[in-house]
Amino acid sequence: MSLRGYTRVLTATAALVLGLVGMSATTASAAPAQQAAPAAARTVYYSASSYSSQADQAAQIWNSRVPNLRLVRGGSATIRISATTGGGSRAYPCGLGCATIYIDTRDVAAGNDALRIVAHEMGHGLGLPDNYNGVCSYLMSGGSAGTSCRNPYPNSGESSRVNQLFAGGRVAMSVGSSQVYAP
Repeated sequence: MSLRGYTRVLTATAALVLGLVGMSATTASAAPAQQAAPAAARTVYYSASSYSSQADQAAQIWNSRVPNLRLVRGGSATIRISATTGGGSRAYPCGLGCATIYIDTRDVAAGNDALRIVAHEMGHGLGLPDNYNGVCSYLMSGGSAGTSCRNPYPNSGESSRVNQLFAGGRVAMSVGSSQVYAP
């Protein structure tokens, strides 16, 4: 492959990764400042047989941070939350806006904040991976931030990524192994 061909492949790959498909280089660099408000947010329905108030609060948090998303209780729920005992809190994503979530009562009893756990596991259903960096300001750092961390809010990068995933109906997400909240 020629150097020019190789450069085109790298540029196309970078554009796909960054979600800039269909934009020229000059448009892509100016895109954040020129983004228009979304026409309509994508609605994702959730249900909670346990940790109901935390699920409602987590939905409000995500709704306040992600303009392209509207989490609503009821309907044909594609995010389903229930309690379990043992095995750790975890999410089994089944696509963007879809997950079966288990909140481990032992995690909560050990001092982990239930709202943070629910918001974190919802994050997996919204397309975010774990980030075990131990920093409390990262919602997706999960239990690596320790039991003293009570932050249930996604940071600006996490919110921005979910907003990007729900923009324009174009979605690409790998689904497979479960995501586990590691206390």
